[in-house]
Amino acid sequence: MLKRLAKTAIAAAARRRAKQTTSAFREFGDLQAISALAAEIVRVADERGFNDVQRFDLFYEIGRKLQPEFSINDRGRYFLKDEEFRRYFERFIGAQGNWKNFERRWTVGQMLRLLPDVPGDLAECGVFEGAASYQLCRFAEKYGRTVHLFDSFQGISAPQENDGTYWSEGGLSASESTVRANLKEFTCFKTYPGWIPERFAEVADRKFAFVHIDVDVEQPTYDSMAFFYPRMNAGAIMVLDDHGYDTCPGARKAALEYMADKREPVLDLATGQGLIIRSC
Repeated sequence: MLKRLAKTAIAAAARRRAKQTTSAFREFGDLQAISALAAEIVRVADERGFNDVQRFDLFYEIGRKLQPEFSINDRGRYFLKDEEFRRYFERFIGAQGNWKNFERRWTVGQMLRLLPDVPGDLAECGVFEGAASYQLCRFAEKYGRTVHLFDSFQGISAPQENDGTYWSEGGLSASESTVRANLKEFTCFKTYPGWIPERFAEVADRKFAFVHIDVDVEQPTYDSMAFFYPRMNAGAIMVLDDHGYDTCPGARKAALEYMADKREPVLDLATGQGLIIRSC
C-alpha cells in the first residue's frame, strides 16, 4: 500500500511540474515547451540519483508512451561508446546538436570496411556539409582512391508530384566552401557544383567501389542511380541514405523502379538506409 501511494505521489508531483512548465512556456510555442519538459525530466532523474540503466529505462518508457509504434533500440551496444567515431560525428552535429543520423553515419563507415579489395573510386550525390564525405575521404586517403562529390550547393532541387510535402526547394543548403573547410585535411576529393546530373559526364570513364546517394527527392535519385549503377565494380556498394523514410517517398519510388529489372535487391536497413551490393 505504501509503495503504491508513493508512486501515486511521485506521479502527481510530476504532473504538477509538467503543467507548470507547459503553462510557463505556452506563449513561446511547442518547441520551448518540449525543451522545458525534457529539462524537468532530467532534473527529476538527477534528484533521484538515477544511474545509466535507470535513465535509459526512463527514456524508454517515455518514448513508448509518446510513440508506441516506434522501436527504440537497446542500450549497451559497443558502437555507442566508440570515442573516435563520436569525436568525428560531433564535428558535424551543428549548434542544435542533431544526433538523428548517428547510426546512419556509423553504417556508412562499416560498409567502407568491406571495400579495400574492391577497385574503383568513391562518389557522393548530395553532400550537405560533408559529414559522410569525411568518411569517404578517410577511406580514400588510406587506400589511394579518389572521392567525387556532386552537389548543387544550393540545397534540394524543387520537389515534384511524388516527393510529398516534407521538403521544399533550397532546403539543406550548404556552401562548397563549408564542405572544403570540413575536408581540408584531405587531398583526395573533387567537388562538382551543379544540379544532378549536369556534371556526371566528367566521370563517365571512371569505375566505382562505393556510391552514397542522399538527394531526398525522386528525379535526382533516379538520375544518380542510372549513372552510377552501371559503373560499379563487382562487390561495390551503393547506400541510399533516405530510402526508408516516409519523408522521401519519391526517392524510394525512384530506387525501386530503377532496380526492378536488376538482379540485386534494395535492402531496407533498420537505420532507414537502402543498401545495394553489386553482384557482377
